Amino acid sequence: MERQSIIHEVKKQDIFDIVVIGGGASGLGTALDAVSRGLSVLLVEKYDFGKGTSSKATKLLHGGVRYLAQGDIGLVIEALHERKTILKNAPHLARTQQFIIPFYDRWQGYYYLMGLKFYDLLSFKSTLGDSKMLSKKETLALLPNLKKEGLKGGVSYFDGQFDDSRLCIDLVHTIIEAGGFCLNYTSFEGYTLQESGNSLIHLTDHLSGQDYSIQTKSIVNAAGVHADDIIDKSGIEKNFSITPAKGSHLIINKSFLSSDVAIMIPKTSDGRVLFIIPWHGVSIIGTTDIATKDKSFDPIVTQEEITFMLQNAAAYFEKAPTEQDIISKYSGLRPLVAALDGHESSKDISRKHKIVKSKSGFYSLLGGKWTTFRKMGQDTIDFLIKDLQWNVKKSNSENLTIIPPANKNIGKPFHDLLPYTSAFFDYAIENELVESVEDLLARRTRCLFINKNATLEIVDEMINRIAVAKKKDVTWKINQKNQFLHLANSY
Repeated sequence: MERQSIIHEVKKQDIFDIVVIGGGASGLGTALDAVSRGLSVLLVEKYDFGKGTSSKATKLLHGGVRYLAQGDIGLVIEALHERKTILKNAPHLARTQQFIIPFYDRWQGYYYLMGLKFYDLLSFKSTLGDSKMLSKKETLALLPNLKKEGLKGGVSYFDGQFDDSRLCIDLVHTIIEAGGFCLNYTSFEGYTLQESGNSLIHLTDHLSGQDYSIQTKSIVNAAGVHADDIIDKSGIEKNFSITPAKGSHLIINKSFLSSDVAIMIPKTSDGRVLFIIPWHGVSIIGTTDIATKDKSFDPIVTQEEITFMLQNAAAYFEKAPTEQDIISKYSGLRPLVAALDGHESSKDISRKHKIVKSKSGFYSLLGGKWTTFRKMGQDTIDFLIKDLQWNVKKSNSENLTIIPPANKNIGKPFHDLLPYTSAFFDYAIENELVESVEDLLARRTRCLFINKNATLEIVDEMINRIAVAKKKDVTWKINQKNQFLHLANSY
């Protein structure tokens, strides 16, 4: 994948069937489904693919035990089916993960087991394994650092886990290989509706500063928490509003879990669930759920959130993590769709997606979650095809294998605390539309998420490698270093 070549090919096209705005889970799912039907599609992303919410998830592929408790059975069934689809189509990024809910009251244990047996039942043929009750001895054998006093046992169940921003990058590769086009650092600046009914989309290339326009038969707004901004820019009437909900996470040493098994804390002090999950050689604690008006791409993890997560985790550990044990932290924004009166709290708003059409023929995909990204895309294209009365073949995105990177990242890691080889860094720079050191260290690899200090130790070397490959000067290198140090402060 070479960015300038993609731009050159985009400008040669007479007209696209669809232009998708947004390079996160929603937009990529939409573009993937479009190319699976043979439609011509261009996806544009103002920053980098997965820059916002889609690189900052809890890394779970799940139906959502919480949504089951809320009675959102349809969403759970849909997500459990899509969980299996991602595990099938992206086995290099997704895997089955065992979870244990520790319980200190035996009746609570039976209650959790009943709920999870129903969760298994809703999986139908997509089940990943049977939920079961574990004795105290069996539970401690799997999680030796669990608080032992009063422990009665645990309930074991299975869900999926994945690498979110790597899925973004591999989806870009898959879409391009299937005949679509994807461009990062390209923003939608508005559109002109033509007499033919087609639209002239106005774009800006933020790397060259060049403005240009392309023709399309339809537009899909899939900008996540920024979908409102696209709607406002286009003068579209609103039937729903986006309520961003901040979800923060802490990264701690894997030794606190001492296991490849994850913990699910069923009820925190604010009524949510909290996960402690092994991932890339570390452990993730998360997540919070706080309604916010801040739509920044790298929200700050507040002291209040840090205290909340550590205190709730400490109740389940013999040796509990402290602030000194945090090796990185990150926060993302969920794009929850709320009624315009906005009365719901963020933790009660459904994660279902909605598709809205404007009077001018502008389509918006709102809300949703990573696990259902492909189905969100299929529903959007189904809606568009029916509305425009196109004669197009049925979706085949459910059967599309996600293309893995050609470099398998096998060998000695470049840094002892980061799981990436020198050759993988070079491969990503040359082949994965890397335009900044942040692209490389936060999304093509997950270095910044895994260990901030270790990442800062290699940042100069990686800036130099990109500069050589992209023929960048000293000023560019200085700017990259300053921008990355500023970003790293929030981690």
